[in-house]
Amino acid sequence: MDVDASAEQWLADRRVFSVLGAMKAGTCSLRQHLRAYHWQDNLALPWQEPHFFDDDEQYARGPAHYVSWFGWDDEWGVSCSPAVVGDVTPSYLYLPEAVPRLRRIIPHARLVVMLRNPLDRVVSQHNHDLAKGRPVGRMRERWEQELAQHALSLPPSRHDIFGRGLYYLQLERLLRHFPWDQVLVVISERYRKNPHRELKRIRAFLGLSQRRDKCEDLPECHVRGPYLEVLPAADRAELRALYSQDVLRLKCLLQDSLPEWSDFACPVPAEITFRWRHGQTSERRVGQRRRKHQAIVRGFWHHVPETPVQIWVVRSSGA
Repeated sequence: MDVDASAEQWLADRRVFSVLGAMKAGTCSLRQHLRAYHWQDNLALPWQEPHFFDDDEQYARGPAHYVSWFGWDDEWGVSCSPAVVGDVTPSYLYLPEAVPRLRRIIPHARLVVMLRNPLDRVVSQHNHDLAKGRPVGRMRERWEQELAQHALSLPPSRHDIFGRGLYYLQLERLLRHFPWDQVLVVISERYRKNPHRELKRIRAFLGLSQRRDKCEDLPECHVRGPYLEVLPAADRAELRALYSQDVLRLKCLLQDSLPEWSDFACPVPAEITFRWRHGQTSERRVGQRRRKHQAIVRGFWHHVPETPVQIWVVRSSGA
């Protein structure tokens, strides 16, 4: 058996999980909280993002390279084998090549997806880049340029800020490769407000024993100072309109009214029938968008391959 085949068997013999995203939705805090007891949990969870499944060069190095991320020799000075391995790389949810690769190498993996109000997520990612000194320009120019690039059918980039917030599209792609019982969606605002409750739910989903943490034992990670650029009210309203259909679809898919996302507080209609094929949709429209961007945003859905018609009927539980 060659080294890659041995590595795939090594992964198959263990519980494996991946936190796929979204970027700037609390994934760093979750990693820190899971690592707090990783020795007691017999869990190997790297501090860094492996980027194995979303980077062509890393993936080409094979499963044996991926397994090398989970050795404890360097950190603990001991030679032992973890029972559980985890990977926190937020770009896996967004970059389309990642999920099929996950399915091929670790089809039994448990997948955690953290979602944050897409408007707040855009502002956070942009200011994260500014704080790191990256030449990303102004926020509005940045997302308008991204929409223009998408109109030219350019592939998604790890530097995108708008597309990463189209959560329904990304979850739909994920669910074409993994069943729902292997996926847990966590709302970032709920995790931040009540980390004990949400972490307990995540640990149960991952098959980890419960821990009794004090509030100070679960600090937030990567919380930055004042933003260098804020989103003006007019731009926020326009961006909200561009995201509104995707958020409505997401509410239907999750059967969750997402009340924490106050920008999208209009209630889901009492009953929605949602159909799609080839990325074409029919549902109640919410909000108004500028015509020049409306067609481009709909274009994100044209890349969904042929799928049998699916129908959800969702009854609203309120705003």
